[in-house]
Amino acid sequence: MEWITSKDFPQELAANAQNLDSALSEMEAVVNQLISMPLSEAHSCMKPLERSKYDTASVYAVTSLFWAYMKTQGVDPKTNGLPKELERVKNVIGRAKQIADKALAPKLNVSAAKRFIRGGLWESKDGEKKDSNLDGQVQDEDVPKPPPNKRIRFDEDLNSTQLTNEER
Repeated sequence: MEWITSKDFPQELAANAQNLDSALSEMEAVVNQLISMPLSEAHSCMKPLERSKYDTASVYAVTSLFWAYMKTQGVDPKTNGLPKELERVKNVIGRAKQIADKALAPKLNVSAAKRFIRGGLWESKDGEKKDSNLDGQVQDEDVPKPPPNKRIRFDEDLNSTQLTNEER
């Protein structure tokens, strides 16, 4: 980093150059750590979703670094398909995120849902009672009455409303 402290280097860019140098040093350490272990060993201890995230992050990082390299060489990276590749990798990352979120989503208890629906749809027929005595006589006090199936119909005039029975 002696070149930053030389008198030929602009002082207003010294802080930015030091930040860039430290970021590149950190990136170099991470890359060295990643390439120190063979890919087959890294994949062997991962679940499929983790493996997918690892691979897509690697591809995205390499493509982004190549983008930066092309910019530093004065070549426009938009001319050779890099934006399409970055977009494709972003879509894969999005799909992996959807799969991970799907695994965390609450599960539906189908039997409980069926019981709720069956209980909410039950209505007795007009003359039929649910409970009866041993004699065959019906006890009206013990039979719960289902709620009336009534809807309010609003006419054009807002002051007049009617309650109607709908038998559908």
